[in-house]
Amino acid sequence: MEMQSIFCGSRPEEKLVKASRDMYDCVYIFVSSTNTAIRMLNQFLGSKLAIITVRENLSIKENLQLLQSGLKEMQMLIELKDKDFQEKIGVPLYSQLILPTLSTNEKIRLVKDIYSQYNGVFENICGPICAVIIKHGNLPEMLEIAIRNVVSTPVLSLQVSELLMTKEEIANALPDSNPCSSQTSPPVKKKTHSFSVVPSSFSLTKFMRIIHCKQKSKDSVQLAAEIMAETVQTLKPSCEHFQRSIKMAEEYVTLIIDRRQ
Repeated sequence: MEMQSIFCGSRPEEKLVKASRDMYDCVYIFVSSTNTAIRMLNQFLGSKLAIITVRENLSIKENLQLLQSGLKEMQMLIELKDKDFQEKIGVPLYSQLILPTLSTNEKIRLVKDIYSQYNGVFENICGPICAVIIKHGNLPEMLEIAIRNVVSTPVLSLQVSELLMTKEEIANALPDSNPCSSQTSPPVKKKTHSFSVVPSSFSLTKFMRIIHCKQKSKDSVQLAAEIMAETVQTLKPSCEHFQRSIKMAEEYVTLIIDRRQ
């Protein structure tokens, strides 16, 4: 029964551990996908965009805000390159390039067409094509929507490093017999503003205490796991969109490099 309970995720601590790891992965997917885009642009366009680092001592929200700043800088660059590329290759080829449904063979033919018609116009088409694909991924907008959809959850104020707490650490973080007393929990009053604009991070312990004081009728670990899992599910489509957009750019780069060899 013990093993079945763990693998089925029936225990609240197990559920919270899994949901927290999923949230941790979500943060890193956003950042690593963006960094892949930045590296491609720096390599093929000669840009100097800064690689983004997850700061685990900051909150999830603060890290996503830092990511937003990096994405805005990247977007300014790729919009200029996108406009220049569109003017040079014309609407028909450009319209095909931004289609997300092209097969690999169709992409190969498209790359050949661009090379044959515009040989000598571009020193290296990897950079411009990356810029076009990434631009049409609308990454800044997707991240903004994702943040807006979860802005009211206290999960965003969690320190990123806290998402790696073990089952035992979570058990030790459980609220005491009177966590809502004035002595033990003055921050609870401070958090009654929907948790939407918290400038600093807080711990998983405090997260569970806040939940416990607001929902005394329900197990705080179970509720924390549910809130965390719901937040992950809300962010998941945007995470997957980031991955798809960057993968599409990488596929074109691979096809172009293979063609040269």
